[in-house]
Amino acid sequence: MQAQEQAFFHTSDQCIACHSGMVAQSGQDISIGYTWRASMMANSARDPYWQAGVRREVMDHPEAQAAIEDTCSTCHMPMARFHAANSGTGMGTVFENLSSGNNLALDGVSCAVRHQIRSDNLGDESSFTGGFVIDTDQVLGERQIFGPHSVDIGRQAVMQSAGQFIPTEGSHVQQSELCATCHTLFTESLNEAGEEVGLLPEQVPYHEWLQSEYRSTRSCQSCHMPELVEDAPISSVLGQPRPAFSQHIFRGGNAFMLGLLNKYRGELGVTALPQELEATVQSTRAFLSTET
Repeated sequence: MQAQEQAFFHTSDQCIACHSGMVAQSGQDISIGYTWRASMMANSARDPYWQAGVRREVMDHPEAQAAIEDTCSTCHMPMARFHAANSGTGMGTVFENLSSGNNLALDGVSCAVRHQIRSDNLGDESSFTGGFVIDTDQVLGERQIFGPHSVDIGRQAVMQSAGQFIPTEGSHVQQSELCATCHTLFTESLNEAGEEVGLLPEQVPYHEWLQSEYRSTRSCQSCHMPELVEDAPISSVLGQPRPAFSQHIFRGGNAFMLGLLNKYRGELGVTALPQELEATVQSTRAFLSTET
């Protein structure tokens, strides 16, 4: 995937250049970029099941095509959709403009969207269904990008020069409420005439977690981004050992889809290497069999 600079984002290849090539003291490869690109987060736009679901909904409700595509791209193609919504392109235009914006779309839930989310409305109803807040006032090169660690002035200058973002400590990236922005989905139910008849809680794992015993013991990140037991650098350039290194594996429950992505990697434009996807499959299966 070639780098594509837009008003709000960079594609992940710009981040992978510095946030990969790291090895833990144990010898484990902990490259953030290589691990992430083999996850369902990275492949959210390539997911054939999701693509088929969007197509089915549009076929059933052609008069609502723009609204359906807008809602479905909010979290599966967040950078392309955010760019369209905030650059005057308009609602429901991401799919029809893929020829000119496919890099942002295919990059899925990428680094530059997740780490730009601000803490402003996290946990509020307004944050759900992709209602996260990203700064649109500052130009690229002056906007903050958030992580769990403090960054000294020298390293800030390096990242601002190389990546055009200012790394800023933000503990909210470790809160479940960040995940809830997309993993709480309410959709408009339509009748046979295509009229809205009410809200449907289509996917609400955040609210399910709130009602579980895990609320007081585990966050989303602590399960799906397991921490290393040892300190480790988060960058291969001027990196220093950091505590509580969160692995960007985003292990979930969909080993089958990861295998499908690997099998049809050419048709789906998958960038992760076969062995990277297979490692995520094995990690997912181990997680399901021992920690759920």
